[in-house]
Formats: sequence, C-alpha cells, structure tokens
Amino acid sequence: MRTALWAVALAVALLWPARLAGPLDGAPLDAPLEAVLIGLALPALVSARSKVLSNTAFQVVVVLLLLWKAGTAAALAPDGWCLRFTSQVPLFVNQETVPHSWDVRADWRSEVPRCSAVMTHGYDVLERFPVWFFNLPPNNFKQPAQSSDRPPNVTLRLDLGGYLENSEPGLFSMVTDEDVHLTVDVDGATLTDPAGTLLAPGRHRVSIGGELVRSHWSLLPLWNGGNLWSSTIATMTPASRLDRSLRPWGRYVPPILVFILAGLAAWSIAATVNCALLLGVTLALSAAAAVLTATGRVPLMRAVPLLLAASALLRWPRRSQNLSGFFLVIGVPFLVLFAVRGIPEAGLFTWYSSGDDWWMFQRFAYRIYMEGYWLEGGQPTFWFQPLYRWIAGALHMLFGDSSVGELFWDAACVLVSSCFAFHVTKLVAGFRWALIAGITALAVLTLGPPWYLLGRGLSEISSMGFVYAGALFAMRGRHGSWPHIVMAGLLALLAFFTRLNNLPMALAVAVFAWPPRQPIADVFHPRRLVSRVSLRTLVGVLTVIAIGLALFTARTWYYTGELNMLYGTQAGALRAWQTTTEGLTPIENLSGSILMVLTMNDPPRLDVRALPLITGVLVALFALAGVRPFNRLPLALVGLCIAAMAGAFVARGSAYPGRFSVHLIPAAVALTACACSLLIRRQRPRSLPPGPRSPGTT
Repeated sequence: MRTALWAVALAVALLWPARLAGPLDGAPLDAPLEAVLIGLALPALVSARSKVLSNTAFQVVVVLLLLWKAGTAAALAPDGWCLRFTSQVPLFVNQETVPHSWDVRADWRSEVPRCSAVMTHGYDVLERFPVWFFNLPPNNFKQPAQSSDRPPNVTLRLDLGGYLENSEPGLFSMVTDEDVHLTVDVDGATLTDPAGTLLAPGRHRVSIGGELVRSHWSLLPLWNGGNLWSSTIATMTPASRLDRSLRPWGRYVPPILVFILAGLAAWSIAATVNCALLLGVTLALSAAAAVLTATGRVPLMRAVPLLLAASALLRWPRRSQNLSGFFLVIGVPFLVLFAVRGIPEAGLFTWYSSGDDWWMFQRFAYRIYMEGYWLEGGQPTFWFQPLYRWIAGALHMLFGDSSVGELFWDAACVLVSSCFAFHVTKLVAGFRWALIAGITALAVLTLGPPWYLLGRGLSEISSMGFVYAGALFAMRGRHGSWPHIVMAGLLALLAFFTRLNNLPMALAVAVFAWPPRQPIADVFHPRRLVSRVSLRTLVGVLTVIAIGLALFTARTWYYTGELNMLYGTQAGALRAWQTTTEGLTPIENLSGSILMVLTMNDPPRLDVRALPLITGVLVALFALAGVRPFNRLPLALVGLCIAAMAGAFVARGSAYPGRFSVHLIPAAVALTACACSLLIRRQRPRSLPPGPRSPGTT
C-alpha cells in the first residue's frame, strides 16, 4: 500500500502542470523529450523496479518536486496566453461553438470555456494548433464526417490574450502564414507594422484576434526574433516581483529533478542486474533499434524483436535471469523502438478517418472528459466496446491533442504481455525457453498482422495488457497479499470492460490461484487441486470480478430498464451460432470465427506467423485430453489459453485482421515454448514428486 501511495505521488509530481513553461513542465506532454521521458521511460522504469519507490533518495526528490510545483502554483502567475477558438457552425452533439482542446491547463471542465487552450509555444503548422476538435463533426454520432467539416473548407475564429513583461526594450512580432489573418493590439493600440513593434520596458496587455482560413496556418509570437517564452515574461495574469526573480532559473528546476528521478530508477535496475555485459548489450540493442526506427522503413521497425533474439545466445548470470533482467535487455530496446517512432508525433494532433471504430472512440472520449458524461460515456448501452473511450480520453489529457500517448500505451501493454510469457515459461521450463517465449510474443505481434493496431486507438491491445498484468498480480497474490489479489481482480475486470468478449479470459485469471507449475493432469486428482490452491486468491479475484459485473449490469438497468449485462451490445448481432446475411450456416460461421482467431487473418488463411498460436491451442487441447507428455503442462497456462479461444465460440468479429487474436498470442506462445521444452528435453515438471527408481539405479 505504501508503494502504491508513492506511485501516486510520483505521478502527481511529474504530471502536475508547472507554472513556469519549459522542458519537462508536466501535462500536457506535448514536446518530444517530456512525452518520451515522462510519458514512457520513467513509468516503465518504475514499473519494472517498483522497489525504487521505497528508496529514500527517490522519495526525497519526489517530495521536492511536489513542493516546488505546489509553491509556484500558489505564488506565481501561470505562463502562457489564453487561446480561445470560436466555430461558425456547431461542432458536436451538444452544439458547441466554443470547443475545448485537450489541455489540462485550460478551463476544460467549463461548459463554455474561457480558454480552449493555453499557448506556451508557437505553432508552425496546422497540426500543431490545438484544434483536435475538427475530428468531432458532425453532430450526429451515426453520420460520418465530410470534407466540408474540416480545413481547408472551414473558417475558425481565434482570440489570444495575456500579459507581456520585459525589462529591456525589444521587438515584439507575430509571424504567421498566409491563411492566418490577425489584428494585434498592445496596450489598446493596434500594431500595423508586419515586421513587429519596439516595446518599451514594462508590463503590456496583449490582445490578438483574427481568423484561420483554409489550411496554411502558423502562429509564432517572437521577441527579438526568438522564442517569446524563453526570452521574456508572457503570462495569463500580471507577473509579480517574485515572478521576475524566479523566472530566469526556476523553469529549470523541474527538469533537473525529473532527470534525477530517471537516473535513480535506471540505476536501481542496473544495480539489480549487476552485469556489465548485459548493460553493454542493452545499450547496443537500444542503439540498433533507434537506428532501424529512424530510417522510417516499416519492415525494419517490425524486425526489431528478431534483433533482440541475439540476447538468447548470451550467457546470462543467474542473478540477472529474472523480470528485471528481461526488461533491461529486451524491454528497453523494444520501448526505444516506439519512443523513436513516437517522437515526430509529439505535439501533433491526428486526423482520424471518419466513420470507423477509432473515430468513434475519440468522439466518445471527448464527450466524457470535455462534456461531463462520465457515466454515460457517449452511449446508454455499449454497442462499441466500453472502457477504451475512457482510456483514450485520459491519454489525451496527459499528452494533449497528440495521439502519441496511445502508441506508448499500446507498446507498454505489449511489453507487459511479453513479460508474462517470459515469467510463466521461466517457472515451468527454465530461463532459455522463457527468453524465447518472451521474444517470440513480441515478434508475433510486430511481424504479424496486429502490427497496424499499435497506436491505432482500438481496445484489443489494452484488454490484452490488463489480462496478463492481472495474471502476474494473481501469481504474486498466492503468497497471501490482499493488495495483489485485489489488483489482479481489478485488472481482470478492466480487461472485460475494455473488450467484452474477453470475459472468459478475465475469469481465467483466477486460475493462477494454483501454482504456475501445477500440471493439468491434476484436474483428475481433486485432492491435489484442493491442497495446492490459494483460496484467498481464487475467491478474492472472482469476488472483485463479480462486483464489477453487478455494477456494469446496474448501469445498463439505470439507462435502459433492462436487467441484462449485455443488453445493447453487439453480442446478439455477432453471435457465432447463427446464419449470416451472407448465407453462411452456423457451423460455417463458427468455424470461420475459430480459424480467424487462430490464423490472425480475416478471411482465414494459413499464415506462417500464426504457427505459435495454432501450436499453442493444439497443445492446450492435447493437455486437456490427458495426452502425454502434454498433460504435464501447467494447469493455469492451459486454462488461460483455452479461455482465450472461448470468445471465438460466442461471437464472430469482422474486419481488422489480427484484431481478435492479440489476446491469445502471449498464452499460446508461452504454452508452445513449454511444450517444446517437454518434447526436446523430456523434463519432469518441478511440481511433481520424483517417480520410483528403476531397479539397479543408484
């Protein structure tokens, strides 16, 4: 519990928007450095080595950062100018003409915001303007957006205002592109010289208004030809004497403290691994991943996990054969791939294609966070999957208009699932097979059809991450830790809320109440099952899930009067056991659903990249049937793999190849690795007692 509290304190300290604009100044994470360091690297480091949160030096720095941000928030004027947009036509279902941007510094909780966003840097292209809301039209959820709803076919009103304070005379100017038409007033006088105006020392009230037409937009406030906010004081309210004394150096306090936190977290992992060879390999693999990604060639990016396979040839020290070592050598280069890929996207908003699922999730997210429909979520019943709309909105609140947060989130979920494949395989088959399983799970996701889903803004990868994180927590909860048990149940529940057809997998997390090495053969020996189960974990996980399902059903009843958890979802329309509009019989539809999941293709076709999935599911069926030696495979892993396939027997999804297979990949890959270990090494499971000795043996 104490660790969780420090994690919350760390998140608040990092994300709390600083009053002084500068590098690593908190949310929104709209610059490449802060998006990568605060939005990806630091959370990953702390998650991989949570004990760093108990480090006294780390805690001191967190407290210092909190105190600095709290103190400056109380004493200083906020950096930036109030930027307000006004549309000539209503933009969304609530008929908005003054839209919100994804900026936590603005008054985003107001129905009609005074500031759509806070401007603390210039915008050199249209996509850097905080005008993500052009993804919203039309005002009918079921109607696709038209080109007439977006630039260059619309005109947008802009109002920008704040205070400028300079200690020496200087040239104030506004550099714009041809489609930005402005009127600039300083202290009530309109500026007419396009080259700028020389301002005397003192405080000045700046008011800018105009129109944005067509699509050639830029808006760069300059002071003596340089960045306004790094050259002088530009605030939303008048600056005080304390402001003037702190600003020359105060903006560098947060980045210094953040770099110290990152260094302490990295040092903690390095000290745990404690191997110069592995540290060198990590640096080399990370550099190679960065270079391959920087080329911009997608085939090279997708091949990064194959590059990581070279680490399996190394001789790892025993102290490094754990999750920390796996994260360092495999996880860090994998995250570098997405960090480098995401750098160009930081601070740029995405034009979403109209009428598809990810467009709908984004619109629902706006309705939740900006219009206050926290419980409704955009729909009384969830025809579209429920939870991801809340996740997408939260990521926008952290990263601003940019969708780079969704890319980083998906990368983290994939890495979590790979860590599961590594961890469970290591417990059953040993370290080398665990490395193969973890790397293969990454390779199948990047080399296979699911690659395009990463950062796309859909729910499948998030649900996968929740499921496998829940399984990891359940394994830790077997030792009697209630926080881990409750967290396992909550994560399993979130997996279901994110993707409703993953309910069997969510329930299967409870199977990890049994030891990871418990063989599936023991299902025929009830006494063994009862003697080895952690009842606290089993009951705890299932109880949390049951409470969540009841609350979900209550919400549906509140909006519809129907006491049916799946009322209004696609469960009926997509059920596998039905004749389709294309004329497929129930058997044909069901077989197509199963093969689509196994092959990662729709329509199904044999794909060599799907062999680990097909093998894993076949092995699970053999194990369940008691076929030797597969009946020695772990009960929990077999149960999770079977549960991952169960959804295909209920609903038949369509479109988006690989979308309905991602949740199966880690479990199937781990099971395949464990089966190969049995077949090749004929290794007896560690959970079984040794058999009787043969005559003549010593």
